[in-house]
Amino acid sequence: MEYKSIFFTFFTVFLVTCFMLPIFEPINFLCEAADNFTLPLTINTFGNAWEGAIAFDLSQTSTGEINALVVIDTNGNLLNVRQATTTYDGAMYNIAPNTLLFMGEPGTNLADTVWTECATHIWNLQTNLTEDFPNVISEHDIQYNPDNNTFLTLQDYVRQVGSDSILFDKILQVDAQGNVLWSWDTYDHIPLSEASPFNETVITKVTNRTVKDFTHANALDWDYNNGVIYLNVRNVNTFYKINQTTGDIIWACGEFGNFTLLDSTGNQVPNLWYHCHDTKRVAPNVFTMFDNDYENNTNPNDCHSALKEITLNETSMTAYIDWSWEAPTQYWTPYGGATVKLPNGDWLGCFGTPTHHYSENQPWNFNDTGAVFIEVNPKGEIVKTFTFPAGWYVYRVEALTNYTLPLPGISPTPALTDQPSTSPSVSPKSTQSNQPISPPMSSLVYVETAVVITLIAFGVLASVLMVKRYLKRRRLEDT
Repeated sequence: MEYKSIFFTFFTVFLVTCFMLPIFEPINFLCEAADNFTLPLTINTFGNAWEGAIAFDLSQTSTGEINALVVIDTNGNLLNVRQATTTYDGAMYNIAPNTLLFMGEPGTNLADTVWTECATHIWNLQTNLTEDFPNVISEHDIQYNPDNNTFLTLQDYVRQVGSDSILFDKILQVDAQGNVLWSWDTYDHIPLSEASPFNETVITKVTNRTVKDFTHANALDWDYNNGVIYLNVRNVNTFYKINQTTGDIIWACGEFGNFTLLDSTGNQVPNLWYHCHDTKRVAPNVFTMFDNDYENNTNPNDCHSALKEITLNETSMTAYIDWSWEAPTQYWTPYGGATVKLPNGDWLGCFGTPTHHYSENQPWNFNDTGAVFIEVNPKGEIVKTFTFPAGWYVYRVEALTNYTLPLPGISPTPALTDQPSTSPSVSPKSTQSNQPISPPMSSLVYVETAVVITLIAFGVLASVLMVKRYLKRRRLEDT
């Protein structure tokens, strides 16, 4: 009778395990095309850092073989990745729970433009499905209005002004099919007298013409409820508040703005930033930005990229820095970059260039790297770094603050490695994520795992029964 009970228990455990195992499998956010993707990332932790998830574009500039959109948790576990034959050249935003707006797939080169024009997608990170907008194309940045399903895009173009071929930018509001509903042209509002004194030029796609890079608009922020657009114009070192109804500039802030600029000590200065990226409104009249410190009019070889928060007073018409962190020259980033204010009060900076070793930031006494993300606390202390090898480029990083982390990450927890720090004196806790993603668990693996669990359960049960039989025999012998 006991053997029948053992067999029945064995069979029951096996069936229950086969049925329940898929329910407890970790949530899998894997893109099928990403089975062999490897993330060459080293993470150093120096203090109390934010725990969450981040998304970023990633490209390998040395070979051009990798163009990816990556989602990881802050421990380096790879949660999801998309890959394409063209770069993900632009911003991404966590626009709704577990939902990412991104640019790419594909990126196209249009004649007489300079920057890659990217298609638009909305990606559900839970279902791994995308809503695609192939005719909504933009460069550098994009904004979305969910109330009417329209987008705010940027488009560069060449205009002949006298004998000069000059690159300007347009803001376009388009519907989901790419039809233009509204437009605003930098040519109509920003005078050529405000051009950079460094005579910056670029080469157009397809036509290969050398043209003057006048405006180089690279960041949008859309307050669509109030009909206001904020536009950052990199090469003019100024950002603008635009009335979308009238098209008028309400104010300009920067080198050519109508605000008095004050540094952190309250002294008036000619400018507070040079060729910045990622200018975003984080509160009424409060803006964050990534100051590249490139083509610095007052000190051309300063080479200290910085994370900054700037407050504007529209009554006194003053603008001042209320928080900033200046990176060492080993992280100088002359183009690209991002500044993200994290939920715990820390700041995450994207120093994304594929090298940080340039003729301007000499003398050079450092090991070169590619893109680096640096988390800094409000005191200005580095608490975490994410470092890619030289040759790896990231344009923008986004903190996913409206995202449910899966259980656990897909890739294994990175093994501890000895990665010396070049900044803080504290010994870092270091991890390295350099593992390919595993494919989803197959039905065969389910059965194999169920057999192992069942055999373990059977062994435990058999041992219990043997002990019971031994004790019963001893009692009989004693009587």
